[in-house]
Amino acid sequence: MTEFEESEFRGPLFNQLERGSHLLWEPGQVFEKTIGVDRALLCVHDYLWKLHGFNAPLGGSVLRAHNFHYIWSSTKPKKLLPDFNLNLFIQAKRSEYSSRSKIKLRPHINGAHWYFEVTPHQQVSLELLEKEMAGDALVVYAAPVFHEQQDLYNHTSNQTLVSNSTFPKVSILTGHSKWYYDKGGMTGVANPDFEDFDELNLLSQIETLRKQAGNYRSDSRIRNLQNLSKAVRNVVENQSNSFQATRFAYEIELIDNMILDYEVNNYEGVKDYMQIELFSHLWKLNWLTF
Repeated sequence: MTEFEESEFRGPLFNQLERGSHLLWEPGQVFEKTIGVDRALLCVHDYLWKLHGFNAPLGGSVLRAHNFHYIWSSTKPKKLLPDFNLNLFIQAKRSEYSSRSKIKLRPHINGAHWYFEVTPHQQVSLELLEKEMAGDALVVYAAPVFHEQQDLYNHTSNQTLVSNSTFPKVSILTGHSKWYYDKGGMTGVANPDFEDFDELNLLSQIETLRKQAGNYRSDSRIRNLQNLSKAVRNVVENQSNSFQATRFAYEIELIDNMILDYEVNNYEGVKDYMQIELFSHLWKLNWLTF
Protein backbone atom coordinates (compact mmCIF):
# COMPACT_ATOMS: atom_id res chain seq x y z
CA MET A 1 0.00 0.00 0.00
CA THR A 2 1.34 3.44 -0.93
CA GLU A 3 1.80 5.64 2.14
CA PHE A 4 1.31 8.99 0.39
CA GLU A 5 -1.28 10.60 -1.84
CA GLU A 6 -0.89 11.54 -5.50
CA SER A 7 -0.74 15.25 -4.67
CA GLU A 8 2.19 14.73 -2.28
CA PHE A 9 4.19 13.16 -5.12
CA ARG A 10 2.96 15.43 -7.91
CA GLY A 11 4.10 18.77 -6.46
CA PRO A 12 7.76 17.90 -5.75
CA LEU A 13 8.07 15.95 -9.02
CA PHE A 14 6.87 18.83 -11.18
CA ASN A 15 9.08 21.21 -9.22
CA GLN A 16 12.16 19.09 -9.94
CA LEU A 17 11.26 18.73 -13.62
CA GLU A 18 10.90 22.50 -13.95
CA ARG A 19 13.96 23.52 -11.96
CA GLY A 20 16.29 20.57 -12.38
CA SER A 21 16.54 20.43 -16.16
CA HIS A 22 17.81 22.91 -18.71
CA LEU A 23 15.40 21.37 -21.22
CA LEU A 24 12.11 22.21 -19.54
CA TRP A 25 10.36 25.25 -18.16
CA GLU A 26 6.90 26.23 -17.00
CA PRO A 27 5.27 28.65 -19.50
CA GLY A 28 3.63 30.80 -16.83
CA GLN A 29 6.85 31.97 -15.22
CA VAL A 30 6.88 35.11 -17.33
CA PHE A 31 3.61 36.28 -15.75
CA GLU A 32 5.17 36.17 -12.26
CA LYS A 33 7.00 39.39 -13.11
CA THR A 34 3.64 41.16 -13.00
CA ILE A 35 1.49 39.01 -10.71
CA GLY A 36 3.24 36.70 -8.23
CA VAL A 37 2.01 33.15 -8.72
CA ASP A 38 3.79 30.22 -7.15
CA ARG A 39 3.12 26.65 -6.06
CA ALA A 40 3.38 27.84 -2.44
CA LEU A 41 -0.02 29.45 -2.89
CA LEU A 42 -1.50 25.96 -2.99
CA CYS A 43 -0.06 25.01 0.40
CA VAL A 44 -2.77 24.22 2.96
CA HIS A 45 -0.66 22.79 5.80
CA ASP A 46 -1.54 24.62 9.05
CA TYR A 47 2.02 24.42 10.35
CA LEU A 48 3.50 26.59 7.61
CA TRP A 49 0.80 29.24 7.94
CA LYS A 50 1.22 29.37 11.73
CA LEU A 51 4.91 30.11 11.22
CA HIS A 52 3.76 33.41 9.71
CA GLY A 53 1.16 34.16 12.36
CA PHE A 54 -1.98 32.76 10.69
CA ASN A 55 -4.22 30.19 12.35
CA ALA A 56 -5.42 28.80 9.00
CA PRO A 57 -4.71 29.25 5.27
CA LEU A 58 -5.86 32.60 3.94
CA GLY A 59 -8.99 32.62 1.83
CA GLY A 60 -7.40 34.34 -1.14
CA SER A 61 -9.09 36.60 -3.63
CA VAL A 62 -10.79 36.38 -7.01
CA LEU A 63 -8.45 38.32 -9.28
CA ARG A 64 -11.10 39.25 -11.81
CA ALA A 65 -13.00 41.08 -9.04
CA HIS A 66 -10.20 43.65 -8.81
CA ASN A 67 -9.25 46.42 -11.17
CA PHE A 68 -5.81 45.56 -12.53
CA HIS A 69 -6.15 47.89 -15.47
CA TYR A 70 -2.96 49.72 -14.46
CA ILE A 71 -0.95 46.53 -14.98
CA TRP A 72 -2.01 46.09 -18.57
CA SER A 73 -1.67 49.75 -19.42
CA SER A 74 1.76 50.32 -17.87
CA THR A 75 3.50 47.01 -18.52
CA LYS A 76 4.49 46.46 -22.14
CA PRO A 77 6.95 43.56 -22.17
CA LYS A 78 8.76 43.05 -25.43
CA LYS A 79 8.73 39.31 -24.96
CA LEU A 80 5.52 38.10 -23.37
CA LEU A 81 6.08 34.35 -23.59
CA PRO A 82 9.17 32.14 -23.50
CA ASP A 83 10.51 30.51 -26.62
CA PHE A 84 9.31 26.95 -27.13
CA ASN A 85 8.87 24.47 -29.95
CA LEU A 86 7.35 21.51 -28.15
CA ASN A 87 5.16 20.63 -25.20
CA LEU A 88 5.12 18.09 -22.40
CA PHE A 89 1.86 17.16 -20.66
CA ILE A 90 2.11 14.99 -17.55
CA GLN A 91 -0.69 13.14 -15.76
CA ALA A 92 0.50 12.11 -12.30
CA LYS A 93 -0.81 8.80 -10.96
CA ARG A 94 -0.87 7.14 -7.56
CA SER A 95 0.83 3.75 -7.74
CA GLU A 96 0.36 0.59 -5.71
CA TYR A 97 3.12 -1.68 -4.43
CA SER A 98 3.20 -5.48 -4.66
CA SER A 99 5.91 -7.69 -3.17
CA ARG A 100 5.10 -10.61 -5.49
CA SER A 101 4.31 -10.93 -9.18
CA LYS A 102 1.25 -12.65 -10.56
CA ILE A 103 1.90 -15.75 -12.66
CA LYS A 104 1.41 -14.02 -16.03
CA LEU A 105 3.65 -11.13 -15.00
CA ARG A 106 6.57 -13.27 -13.78
CA PRO A 107 8.20 -13.79 -17.21
CA HIS A 108 8.50 -10.00 -17.43
CA ILE A 109 8.84 -8.80 -13.82
CA ASN A 110 9.50 -11.37 -11.13
CA GLY A 111 9.29 -10.01 -7.61
CA ALA A 112 8.64 -6.63 -6.02
CA HIS A 113 7.10 -4.04 -8.36
CA TRP A 114 4.64 -1.17 -8.62
CA TYR A 115 1.65 -0.57 -10.87
CA PHE A 116 -1.09 1.94 -11.57
CA GLU A 117 -4.47 1.58 -13.22
CA VAL A 118 -5.49 3.47 -16.34
CA THR A 119 -8.70 5.50 -15.97
CA PRO A 120 -10.64 4.90 -19.24
CA HIS A 121 -12.15 8.38 -19.78
CA GLN A 122 -8.87 10.02 -18.79
CA GLN A 123 -6.95 7.82 -21.22
CA VAL A 124 -9.33 8.76 -24.05
CA SER A 125 -8.80 12.49 -23.42
CA LEU A 126 -5.03 12.14 -23.33
CA GLU A 127 -5.00 10.04 -26.51
CA LEU A 128 -7.03 12.75 -28.25
CA LEU A 129 -4.58 15.40 -27.06
CA GLU A 130 -1.61 13.39 -28.29
CA LYS A 131 -3.29 12.86 -31.66
CA GLU A 132 -4.22 16.53 -32.03
CA MET A 133 -0.64 17.61 -31.33
CA ALA A 134 0.67 15.34 -34.12
CA GLY A 135 4.21 14.97 -32.79
CA ASP A 136 4.50 18.45 -31.26
CA ALA A 137 4.00 17.14 -27.73
CA LEU A 138 4.87 14.32 -25.38
CA VAL A 139 1.87 13.18 -23.33
CA VAL A 140 2.90 10.90 -20.48
CA TYR A 141 1.86 9.49 -17.14
CA ALA A 142 4.10 9.81 -14.07
CA ALA A 143 4.19 7.55 -11.03
CA PRO A 144 6.74 6.88 -8.26
CA VAL A 145 9.05 3.88 -8.12
CA PHE A 146 8.64 3.78 -4.34
CA HIS A 147 5.75 3.68 -1.89
CA GLU A 148 6.99 4.69 1.56
CA GLN A 149 6.59 8.21 2.94
CA GLN A 150 10.23 8.37 3.99
CA ASP A 151 11.34 7.59 0.43
CA LEU A 152 9.23 10.49 -0.82
CA TYR A 153 10.94 12.82 1.68
CA ASN A 154 14.38 11.51 0.75
CA HIS A 155 13.91 11.82 -3.02
CA THR A 156 12.41 15.28 -2.58
CA SER A 157 15.33 16.56 -0.51
CA ASN A 158 17.94 14.78 -2.67
CA GLN A 159 16.39 16.01 -5.94
CA THR A 160 16.10 12.42 -7.22
CA LEU A 161 12.36 12.14 -7.90
CA VAL A 162 12.68 12.23 -11.69
CA SER A 163 15.10 9.29 -11.88
CA ASN A 164 12.91 7.37 -9.44
CA SER A 165 9.68 7.79 -11.38
CA THR A 166 8.13 6.01 -14.34
CA PHE A 167 6.93 8.02 -17.37
CA PRO A 168 5.05 5.76 -19.82
CA LYS A 169 3.69 7.51 -22.88
CA VAL A 170 -0.08 7.62 -23.21
CA SER A 171 0.14 5.91 -26.60
CA ILE A 172 1.85 2.90 -25.00
CA LEU A 173 -1.20 2.29 -22.83
CA THR A 174 -3.80 2.43 -25.58
CA GLY A 175 -6.02 -0.61 -25.09
CA HIS A 176 -4.40 -1.48 -21.75
CA SER A 177 -5.70 -1.15 -18.21
CA LYS A 178 -2.55 -1.27 -16.03
CA TRP A 179 1.12 -0.35 -16.15
CA TYR A 180 3.55 -2.56 -14.18
CA TYR A 181 7.13 -1.48 -13.52
CA ASP A 182 10.09 -2.08 -11.21
CA LYS A 183 12.39 0.73 -12.31
CA GLY A 184 12.30 4.35 -13.41
CA GLY A 185 12.09 5.66 -16.96
CA MET A 186 9.86 4.29 -19.70
CA THR A 187 10.40 0.60 -19.03
CA GLY A 188 7.50 -1.57 -17.95
CA VAL A 189 4.73 -3.99 -18.82
CA ALA A 190 1.17 -3.22 -19.94
CA ASN A 191 -1.72 -5.61 -19.46
CA PRO A 192 -4.00 -7.37 -20.36
CA ASP A 193 -1.52 -8.62 -22.95
CA PHE A 194 1.52 -8.21 -20.64
CA GLU A 195 3.42 -6.44 -23.38
CA ASP A 196 6.97 -5.27 -22.65
CA PHE A 197 8.06 -1.70 -23.37
CA ASP A 198 11.58 -0.34 -23.04
CA GLU A 199 12.07 3.14 -24.47
CA LEU A 200 14.45 6.03 -23.94
CA ASN A 201 13.98 7.86 -20.66
CA LEU A 202 11.90 11.03 -20.57
CA LEU A 203 14.70 13.59 -20.82
CA SER A 204 16.33 11.65 -23.68
CA GLN A 205 13.04 11.61 -25.58
CA ILE A 206 12.66 15.34 -25.01
CA GLU A 207 16.16 15.96 -26.37
CA THR A 208 15.43 13.79 -29.42
CA LEU A 209 12.16 15.59 -30.16
CA ARG A 210 13.83 18.97 -29.81
CA LYS A 211 16.53 18.02 -32.30
CA GLN A 212 13.89 16.78 -34.73
CA ALA A 213 11.99 20.06 -34.41
CA GLY A 214 15.08 22.06 -35.36
CA ASN A 215 16.08 25.52 -34.21
CA TYR A 216 13.55 27.80 -32.59
CA ARG A 217 12.12 30.60 -34.73
CA SER A 218 11.06 33.74 -32.87
CA ASP A 219 8.12 34.35 -35.20
CA SER A 220 6.56 30.99 -34.31
CA ARG A 221 5.93 31.67 -30.63
CA ILE A 222 2.35 32.87 -31.03
CA ARG A 223 1.63 30.27 -33.68
CA ASN A 224 2.75 27.53 -31.29
CA LEU A 225 0.28 28.80 -28.69
CA GLN A 226 -2.52 29.09 -31.22
CA ASN A 227 -1.97 25.55 -32.48
CA LEU A 228 -1.92 24.19 -28.95
CA SER A 229 -5.06 26.05 -27.86
CA LYS A 230 -6.83 24.79 -30.98
CA ALA A 231 -5.78 21.24 -30.10
CA VAL A 232 -7.12 21.45 -26.54
CA ARG A 233 -10.40 22.95 -27.78
CA ASN A 234 -10.79 20.01 -30.16
CA VAL A 235 -10.24 17.62 -27.26
CA VAL A 236 -12.91 19.44 -25.25
CA GLU A 237 -15.38 19.24 -28.15
CA ASN A 238 -14.83 15.49 -28.35
CA GLN A 239 -15.53 15.26 -24.61
CA SER A 240 -18.51 17.63 -24.71
CA ASN A 241 -20.65 15.54 -22.35
CA SER A 242 -18.08 15.53 -19.56
CA PHE A 243 -18.05 17.71 -16.46
CA GLN A 244 -14.66 19.13 -17.44
CA ALA A 245 -15.97 20.24 -20.84
CA THR A 246 -18.93 22.02 -19.23
CA ARG A 247 -16.65 23.77 -16.77
CA PHE A 248 -14.24 24.67 -19.57
CA ALA A 249 -17.03 26.39 -21.54
CA TYR A 250 -18.09 28.36 -18.45
CA GLU A 251 -14.56 29.50 -17.60
CA ILE A 252 -13.83 30.46 -21.22
CA GLU A 253 -16.67 32.99 -21.03
CA LEU A 254 -15.05 34.51 -17.95
CA ILE A 255 -11.70 34.69 -19.74
CA ASP A 256 -13.31 36.43 -22.73
CA ASN A 257 -15.00 38.95 -20.43
CA MET A 258 -11.79 39.64 -18.55
CA ILE A 259 -9.83 40.27 -21.74
CA LEU A 260 -12.59 42.59 -22.95
CA ASP A 261 -12.94 44.42 -19.62
CA TYR A 262 -9.20 44.94 -19.16
CA GLU A 263 -8.55 45.68 -22.82
CA VAL A 264 -5.65 43.26 -23.14
CA ASN A 265 -6.18 42.85 -26.88
CA ASN A 266 -2.58 43.91 -27.55
CA TYR A 267 -1.23 40.94 -25.65
CA GLU A 268 -1.01 38.38 -28.42
CA GLY A 269 -1.42 34.84 -27.24
CA VAL A 270 -2.84 35.67 -23.79
CA LYS A 271 -6.23 34.10 -24.54
CA ASP A 272 -4.59 31.03 -26.05
CA TYR A 273 -2.29 30.71 -23.06
CA MET A 274 -5.17 30.98 -20.60
CA GLN A 275 -7.19 28.35 -22.46
CA ILE A 276 -4.27 25.92 -22.33
CA GLU A 277 -3.74 26.54 -18.61
CA LEU A 278 -7.46 26.09 -17.98
CA PHE A 279 -7.49 22.80 -19.87
CA SER A 280 -4.44 21.58 -17.92
CA HIS A 281 -6.09 22.52 -14.63
CA LEU A 282 -9.42 20.83 -15.36
CA TRP A 283 -7.83 17.66 -16.74
CA LYS A 284 -5.27 17.63 -13.88
CA LEU A 285 -2.27 17.89 -16.19
CA ASN A 286 1.01 19.68 -15.76
CA TRP A 287 2.08 21.61 -18.88
CA LEU A 288 5.78 22.16 -19.51
CA THR A 289 7.48 23.41 -22.66
CA PHE A 290 10.80 22.66 -24.29
